[in-house]
Amino acid sequence: MTEAEAGGFVEWRPDVDPEFDEKAFPGLGIPVRAIRGWTQYTLFGEPTGPRRGNDQYTPGPVWRGFPVPTTDAEKLLNYLSVNWISRADFARALLDCEVFVPLLDGEPLLRPVPATGGREVIAYSSSAKVPGRYPRRWRATVRELPSSGLTLDPGTGQVRSLTAAELTEARGGAPELRPRVEELAPEAGPEVAEALPGLVAEFGIEPPDLLERHLRYAVDHARDHHFELTPAECVRYLRGFAWQYRNGVRRRAGQYPEWPADLGANGLIAHVDEDARPRPVPWTFGKFSAFGTLAGRFAWHRIVGAYVGFAIGDALGGGATGPLPMGGLTRHLLFHTDAVLRGLPPVPTGEVPATLPEPDPVGWLAVATRHAGPAPAEFSALLATALAATPAGAVALADVDGEQYAKDVARELTGTAAGAEVTEGVELLVSLFQALLTRDTFALPVHVRLREVGGDLAASTLALREDRDADDVAQLESIGDGRGVRSVLGRALFAAAKRGYDPEAAITLAARSGPVAGALAGAMVGARLGVPGLPAAWVAALPDLGLLDDVASDVFWYFNRNGLQTETAEHPRWERRYPSGRFTTEPKGPDLRSRLRGSLLAGAIGDALGAKTEFDSIDRIREIAGPAGITDFIPAYGGVGRITDDTQMTLFTLEALIRAHAQQRRTGSADVVHSLQLAYQRWLHTQGVTWDRARGPQSAVEAPDGWLITHQELFSRRAPGLTCFGELEAYGRSGVRGTIERPVNNSKGCGGVMRAAPIALWSDDLAEVFRLGAESAALTHGHPSGYLSSGCFAVIVHELLHGKPLLDAVTTARSELVKHAGHEEQSAALDAALAMPGPPTPEKLEALGQGNVGETALSMSVYVALTTTDADSALLAAVNHSGDSDSTGSVCGNLVGAMYGEEGLRKSWLDQLELRDVIVGLADDALTEFGPDAPGDDRWFARYPVD
Repeated sequence: MTEAEAGGFVEWRPDVDPEFDEKAFPGLGIPVRAIRGWTQYTLFGEPTGPRRGNDQYTPGPVWRGFPVPTTDAEKLLNYLSVNWISRADFARALLDCEVFVPLLDGEPLLRPVPATGGREVIAYSSSAKVPGRYPRRWRATVRELPSSGLTLDPGTGQVRSLTAAELTEARGGAPELRPRVEELAPEAGPEVAEALPGLVAEFGIEPPDLLERHLRYAVDHARDHHFELTPAECVRYLRGFAWQYRNGVRRRAGQYPEWPADLGANGLIAHVDEDARPRPVPWTFGKFSAFGTLAGRFAWHRIVGAYVGFAIGDALGGGATGPLPMGGLTRHLLFHTDAVLRGLPPVPTGEVPATLPEPDPVGWLAVATRHAGPAPAEFSALLATALAATPAGAVALADVDGEQYAKDVARELTGTAAGAEVTEGVELLVSLFQALLTRDTFALPVHVRLREVGGDLAASTLALREDRDADDVAQLESIGDGRGVRSVLGRALFAAAKRGYDPEAAITLAARSGPVAGALAGAMVGARLGVPGLPAAWVAALPDLGLLDDVASDVFWYFNRNGLQTETAEHPRWERRYPSGRFTTEPKGPDLRSRLRGSLLAGAIGDALGAKTEFDSIDRIREIAGPAGITDFIPAYGGVGRITDDTQMTLFTLEALIRAHAQQRRTGSADVVHSLQLAYQRWLHTQGVTWDRARGPQSAVEAPDGWLITHQELFSRRAPGLTCFGELEAYGRSGVRGTIERPVNNSKGCGGVMRAAPIALWSDDLAEVFRLGAESAALTHGHPSGYLSSGCFAVIVHELLHGKPLLDAVTTARSELVKHAGHEEQSAALDAALAMPGPPTPEKLEALGQGNVGETALSMSVYVALTTTDADSALLAAVNHSGDSDSTGSVCGNLVGAMYGEEGLRKSWLDQLELRDVIVGLADDALTEFGPDAPGDDRWFARYPVD
């Protein structure tokens, strides 16, 4: 013992991890796991030199890779996640932290606790995490919440639950209930509310609530990624949207658009069109995608963040101050990206072309970036290919290794002369970007992914990172000469691994080594945190921010199963932007117009052919029509060629789709199932039910509106199905619609499938088509075979409309079908149809069923369509049996009409068909609405009003 110790003139002070906030939580004390060690000090505050380490020390959560906290509650969640504190400590300290409790009808949101019968309060540790559907919330300390359990941050990577007993013990008794003070989410607050009327008046917005509804869309999508729009951002975005709306009106009036001089102040950034002209669009602040496409393997905000971070690091590494102009390396990245978009299919095959396209020296991208300088001459510039190549593996396929595919693409971009160091470096970066671009809420930090990837470069980077207190610059300078490929990559990795939680520090550190290291570090931190996580001043200083956002969004949209592939109307524009020939092939056989018209017309013909003999035995049919059975129209409902409820409801289905799509274009959102429900209520009115009883409490429309309802021929009862009729009447009383999760009955009648063919038009995402087909039928039919048959049928028609062979279409639909619970009956019925030999006879048809339920109506129709060679013979076979002949005639007609087109139908039948002109007109209107030049004039929206 020293003399100083013996005299009591020394003390041991804890060296506390800087992440532990003693002031925020004085009651916790200093957790032993948060103490790095103890240092000896004199009573005069001078360190004496000796230091003791702490074997129990655990590095802080942010250092380990957890999100940077913004509230005290988030800090506690982090502390608990790294075991700095116990659950009991967490509960005690959380009592005095503010949390955000969503309010539903003025009451706190609760969830049942399984197996206990109790309920827990749902709360969030920060405002940004509250889902957008709850604009009102209660900001309160946990101590003030009701005496029940608590679930904190559901839907995030750090959800925690505390039981009522744990909270009671932490409180030491009952909660300290205080008068509740509600607050509004930022987007619903007074600043936004006051701005809305002024914007509506200034820009002449119609309908007046359009901006408010569009803001809700924006907010919901931003909050999906746990980003919150500030009031100022809400107002800027709405102003940008209002400018876009005004210029849309000007274009439709044949006038040139006019844009403000200061785009940024008006909530706009300049994208670039395929003619290299600026195309102002509302800026989303990197917080949500304007086109709302769901993420596949990779998230939109992370891809945009990677490109923007790359450009920032490139500019800083090149010595830029003030504005951050586009560097030559960023231009190089965009050219690589262009080559990938033009040279690769959107869905990976595993094979990479032997060559990828060279940059077009006069193309739109070359023109838009010509102000940038040349790329750095050193080989390390080729490391940028990793970011261009990684998104190519975004569509997950069982037989394609997405990471290896991206590495193969990058190898093609770098070329064979790049050398081993470039190849190894690019492959390491691809592995990192695979993890960083994830659609998951939380992306693993660079240092964690490096540990997983392994290798000597990863090991040396991690070894430097371990010395947390060492001087960053000195460590950086120790990594090679700063010029070679390995040294540049090592420096970028070190900066991102050691300081990735602080983007400004990480990019600044890497940029000391030049543009390549700066750009790579910027891409890594931008990928992990998105644009909102990058320093706002740097983002605002990018003159080419709009172009970066534009190209990165193109990358996301192209390599996404729900992106460009599903938006066929965009294919011509895409082909002009990224010419490849991939989207210009002409389909064989009838064109889409002929197939759609044919499907609807043949469905109506089959309906009319079977109308007279529905459920008559085949013997009775032969008595009525002659020994050959039905060979032509038989008079029914007062004439020949008269349709039944099957065709009536099919037409109202198509009208609903047109109206929903028009509403989506005009307002930014639409509930297509709601539109279907209202269309069926209008059909119910045509069947003799007064409008005030038919419309339902969800509709305030004084009279049924739109063009279709004006045709008086529809106001005729044609033996409507009792299930459809009854459930629609029930909706008219209650306003509660049937869903798959909440079935209205256990009926599997064919009333759902018989009307579902038009749903094929709604999307090119087959899962979406199936889902909507099933949901449309579930409005009236609650048995799986009643609604899954409808989803399956919609997918088959979709594929036929796009020229696919029937057997392939059925196979595709069946693969979607088996993903859904309760599919077995419909799957077996389809299998039976595929196994039945042709040609079709009444006896073979009757072996498959009666056609009065969903699964047999579809299977019988598929069998007939597969075993005949023309529309005439198929339609006649479909109605000559002892079952629901008008329904099988209608469903089979929808199939064969899509196969053979309008020109494949018998002219005499077309000439006599009731409502032929209405059917054709509605089909053509649908193609107009779903096409690239959909009208925006008032006459169109009077014809197809917003629901």
